[in-house]
Amino acid sequence: MNFAAQFTHRVADSLLEFVYPPVCVSCNRSLEDGSQKVCELCWNSIQTLNRNHPLFLDTQQKLLAAGFLSDVVSAYVFQKEGAFQHIAHYLKYRGYESLGVELGKRLGSVMDEWGVRPDLIVPIPLHRVKLRERGYNQAEMIANGISSATKIPVFANIILRRRHTQTQTKLNLDERRKNMEDAFGIAVQGSEKIAGKICLIVDDVITTGATMNSCAEALLRGNALSAIAASAALAQKDSV
Repeated sequence: MNFAAQFTHRVADSLLEFVYPPVCVSCNRSLEDGSQKVCELCWNSIQTLNRNHPLFLDTQQKLLAAGFLSDVVSAYVFQKEGAFQHIAHYLKYRGYESLGVELGKRLGSVMDEWGVRPDLIVPIPLHRVKLRERGYNQAEMIANGISSATKIPVFANIILRRRHTQTQTKLNLDERRKNMEDAFGIAVQGSEKIAGKICLIVDDVITTGATMNSCAEALLRGNALSAIAASAALAQKDSV
């Protein structure tokens, strides 16, 4: 979505909220506060994660096996046609940036509970073409929410996307890994900011972890001490 289309969507959404009462983006229940976007019933319907959850353990094992990541943290389970999928859709394609910030705040609370305390936060970047189409980076919105909850600084321009990779959704595991090979680099003078630091890499959803590992590899090459993968949700490959 380019800037003009994004602006048009926001104006249209504002007009609709003026004419009609605000409703939950997931279930269409009326909301007293239109800035919330999602009702508490829908938030509570999303399955949460803990360090003993089977999906978390399976994802953690796969991600750490590559040797680039030191830990994983996530808040929710991505379920097809569930409330989280609706939230992610409105965040990525309808310009609801505040949903990303809210997801980040909730993820920040999980980090506090799990004792995850990095030195800085690095959102996974979009390629400039995709960023121009969408108008913003949803991972950066989540990172800003984490920072709001934890006071850990965000460095949005540390990692650069070197090439415009194809979408990962329909690729198998090997294809995803090949698609992300050398996809990321470190910005000029970026190594100075991450040298000896624990970096939290943020995305909206982790499926196979190919993107996370590619980013972590770039950070370690840039002299980061270690990298932690963070996402609002984890998903099985066949669920996205």
